[in-house]
Amino acid sequence: MSHLPDTRAVPAGPPANLFRNRNFLLLWAAYGVSACGDHVSEMAVLRALGASEAPNLTQLTALMTFMFMLPFFVLGPVTGVLADRLPRRGLMIFADIVRAGIMFNFAWLVAKFSGGSPWQQFIPLLLIGVFAAVFSPARSAFLPTLIRDDQLVRANAMSSGLGVIATMISAVIGGYLATHYAPSVSFHLTGVTFLISALLLVFITRPRAEVERVRQGTGAGGVSEAVRYTFQHKRVMQLIGVAVVVWLCGAVVRSTIPTLVRDIYLEPGDPSLFSEMSLFLARLGLGMLTGAIILTVLGDALRSEMAITWSLMGIAGAFAIVSITALVEMPRFWAYHLGGLAIILSGIFASGVMASYNALLQRILPNRIRGRIFGLADVALMAGLLLSTGLLGIPSWERLDRWAGWILVGVTLVTFGTGLASLVVRLKASPFGAGLRFWKNLNDFYCHWWFRLKREGLCTIPGEGPVIVVANHSCSIDPILIIASCPNRVVSFMVAAEYANIPIVRHLLRVTECIPVKRDRIDATALKSAMRHLNAGKVLGIFIEGRIAPPGEEVEPKDGAALLAIKTGAKVVPVHISGTVYDDSVAKPFFRRVHARVRYGKPIDLSVYGDRPDKETLANISRMLMQKIRELGPQSASEPREAAAATLS
Repeated sequence: MSHLPDTRAVPAGPPANLFRNRNFLLLWAAYGVSACGDHVSEMAVLRALGASEAPNLTQLTALMTFMFMLPFFVLGPVTGVLADRLPRRGLMIFADIVRAGIMFNFAWLVAKFSGGSPWQQFIPLLLIGVFAAVFSPARSAFLPTLIRDDQLVRANAMSSGLGVIATMISAVIGGYLATHYAPSVSFHLTGVTFLISALLLVFITRPRAEVERVRQGTGAGGVSEAVRYTFQHKRVMQLIGVAVVVWLCGAVVRSTIPTLVRDIYLEPGDPSLFSEMSLFLARLGLGMLTGAIILTVLGDALRSEMAITWSLMGIAGAFAIVSITALVEMPRFWAYHLGGLAIILSGIFASGVMASYNALLQRILPNRIRGRIFGLADVALMAGLLLSTGLLGIPSWERLDRWAGWILVGVTLVTFGTGLASLVVRLKASPFGAGLRFWKNLNDFYCHWWFRLKREGLCTIPGEGPVIVVANHSCSIDPILIIASCPNRVVSFMVAAEYANIPIVRHLLRVTECIPVKRDRIDATALKSAMRHLNAGKVLGIFIEGRIAPPGEEVEPKDGAALLAIKTGAKVVPVHISGTVYDDSVAKPFFRRVHARVRYGKPIDLSVYGDRPDKETLANISRMLMQKIRELGPQSASEPREAAAATLS
């Protein structure tokens, strides 16, 4: 993926805790119940179609998926336009009620369309798919209006996790019902779940952004506008392309699971066939649930584009293991458990890709066009899914099941190639080299997860030219917090020379071009190095207090930053760090969890003071910079201070 600008600034609006957001919880629950309804009757349909004795079970399973998903491909642009022009909550309620009606009459519909051409028996599934296609873009476009921007990854992961729990439960229940009861029992239960989903949606209060969108008609454009927007935005195209690969390969693997269970993992004639098929699909759900939990815990700490790249690699590894169980001779016991573990792993990594994909699209797409883009995305995703399931299900293959292992090898190679391509594109688009990019990603993750770092507002460091970042200094982790909060430039620091002798630290200091300083005397060499660094158009970080200051201690700011800025013409950016805990130890803060906060001020141009200021002017400039830093602090912690800037008048 290409490098994406950092957008972690915390907006105001909905509750900071998703579990206190009533609207989100209602949508979340409705999605989970609806997901349950999508899968309760799956095994009942397979039983009705004679799956236990079908010579090409892979083909039959693929055709079921093909017919259910076909409306997403055909109707995606239309349902996307509806999601932008009409109230999204109302569309979801309508889709649920119609689906409930179809499921209550599903057994009659199956009987009505059986006996004709082989394709007719799938028409009831096609009808359900039509209204699922109406529901999908409306939900994807509605979710961001209920929550804060910095909650998108966590909200999508929670939705995915609940949907997977529902899918697992429904798969187990569906397998049991298909084994012991008539198919109509499963169909009626599915209808009930859709009615419950609709009832939950009724109680959602439409947010202001949604009301204004409908009132002002800001989503009234056509499909052509959405198509132009998509093709003009490379990031959107890349995201949809990755999701297409995941859906395509995932559909192939899901179509082969029943075959692997019947022919590889179980003894011939095993009476628990349908239950085991359901349990393997539940393992896929367990993996997706685990991945969703991991993403919920991490939130925005793991950058979404990085999560996509490495999750693709993980999916490829899991698919490779499944293919080995199909192609390599081994006892059924080992094949069963190894295949089950690989299916769980594939679910974990698939969850990482899709939650990150949804969060990135929801974050970058404007509300007025979001429904149409998600509708087009559904078309693209279904094109991939229909291509894969269509190739498996439509031609008259002879003994397709015996090729299941080699089919899995093919999807492994496709997934791995996509992951590798996304890595190459992301590294090429990055403003940093590969080595520095690796360490910066690691540092960003560490700071955002462990220190729960939040940057309030934008990073105001200019995109080019020499810059001096001046900040307060209350903790040893301050430098890495600033580095993590600056997305597109490397902030180098002047650091104590003794730290440069620690092996790992020495390497990191060299990669980030930090400048060692001898603290026992005036270090002319370090000063010259700092000037060369700035004259080369780079960024230098300086803690203006000169040392870590204990809470409440007034420290006279040092003049080095002001002198360097005037000598080199560098802009000065004040930064305030809060939420950390003072400690005499340098090491302890790295192991203490905090809620760190960084805020950047406007760049300051000191060129008006000439290039030869006297000592008094330098001191006044330094006090002014210190005051600018303090003004960025949390209002609740601020105290009346002398306005040092007045001395510069």
